[in-house]
Amino acid sequence: MRLFLWNTVLTLFITSLIGALIPEPEVKIEVLQKPFICHRKTKGGDLMLVHYEGYLEKDGSLFHSTHKHNNGQPIWFTLGILEALKGWDQGLKGMCVGEKRKLIIPPALGYGKEGKGNSTYILTIALELFSGLGDRS
Repeated sequence: MRLFLWNTVLTLFITSLIGALIPEPEVKIEVLQKPFICHRKTKGGDLMLVHYEGYLEKDGSLFHSTHKHNNGQPIWFTLGILEALKGWDQGLKGMCVGEKRKLIIPPALGYGKEGKGNSTYILTIALELFSGLGDRS
């Protein structure tokens, strides 16, 4: 009985240690274009108007584009409430109107296993406009 209890405690300890060593996935952000002046940066809760193109990393195929699939119109969404991918929310915080970013979103912050083959997504996103109060903290 003692051996069983010792093995259980040891297993739990090792499992928690391994979990602590595995880093959380993160979005890679590259700023492609910055505006000359930025009056305010985006925060969670802001309503954002963006144009974007999304590609699959593995083969470079386009899976969506507001220029091609949305009658050429940008889309509105609220930052920070998971209306889009978790990686999208992470990658668009702190943006300025007129800024363009390239995001590389790993599967865990994209669609995961439900997505197109557990894919990494590459998004090019341009912020056209935003409004709102953002985080009130």
